[in-house]
Amino acid sequence: MTRAGYQSGGQSPHSKAKAPRAELLAAVPVRNPLLEWRVDEEPGSPVVVLLVPRRGDGIGRLLNRLFDAPEHRQVVLDELGTQVWRLCDGTTTVDGIVRALMERHRLQRREAEVSLTTYLETLARRGFIELSAGKARR
Repeated sequence: MTRAGYQSGGQSPHSKAKAPRAELLAAVPVRNPLLEWRVDEEPGSPVVVLLVPRRGDGIGRLLNRLFDAPEHRQVVLDELGTQVWRLCDGTTTVDGIVRALMERHRLQRREAEVSLTTYLETLARRGFIELSAGKARR
């Protein structure tokens, strides 16, 4: 099983190696279970807010004490990011998310696919999700 994201799969998270298109479309995005998140009701549409833990090493603890920083920093996803985040449920494939975006936002397949894969790679690089090839988690 190939994985990219919050679990190290032997490659640097900054590696430029790309998975073949078919493999990427069959991958199942899974949210990092250690990451807290919530849905905030914003005027117009709800948004997902990710609560990313601050550094826990010595420097991070020192900076947090000096500046009285909160334990988490917040990453607010926009409407499209919120829709994608909700679909990173461990059962929906990347192809399924592409189809949902095409339908909801009236996008061409190529446009949806390129934008989504770039976004998912960013989420995986930051450790927010994992892209698991193979069967969906239950």
